[in-house]
Amino acid sequence: MNTPTIVVALLTFWLVMGLGFLSKYVNVRKKGESRYQAWTSYEGLLFILSIAVPLVIIIHKSISN
Repeated sequence: MNTPTIVVALLTFWLVMGLGFLSKYVNVRKKGESRYQAWTSYEGLLFILSIAVPLVIIIHKSISN
């Protein structure tokens, strides 16, 4: 894949994961639970991983080349 395709795919992935987390966050806050509950839900953890994993891969590729 070329660079623009990777960037668009990554941004789309972040958008989808971010919207999923935002939905969960709003529902958790409406119930009166803490922010910690939202961040430790499956949606929160997947959102964090969707940001962290690509950054780790990019750093690893730049170091190994």
